[in-house]
Amino acid sequence: MLLVIITTGLVTWLCRVLPFVVLKKWGMPRWMVDFLSFVPVAIMSALLFDNLLVQHLGSLPTLNVPNTLAAIPCFIAAILTRSLLVIAVVGVISLALIRYIM
Repeated sequence: MLLVIITTGLVTWLCRVLPFVVLKKWGMPRWMVDFLSFVPVAIMSALLFDNLLVQHLGSLPTLNVPNTLAAIPCFIAAILTRSLLVIAVVGVISLALIRYIM
C-alpha cells in the first residue's frame, strides 16, 4: 500500500513538474502560445454555460434562474476587481442569499 501511495505521488509530481522543465529548456512555437492563450477563456465559458443552463432530454435547455441571478453580481465583481477570490466570494454569497430568499 505504501508503494502505491509513493508511486502515485511521484507520477502526480512528474506530471506537474516535467512540462515546466521541458518548456524551460526548449519553449513552444508562437502559434501554440497564441492557441493556448484562449484555453482559460474556453474553459471558463464551458463551465459558465454548463451551470447557467439545465439540459432536458428531448427538448431545449432551460435557464437555471438562481445561478443566472448569482452570475450578475459575479460579472460586476469581475469587471471591477479582476480578482478570482473576490469573484468566488461574491458568487457564494449571492447564491446563498438567492437560495435563502427562494
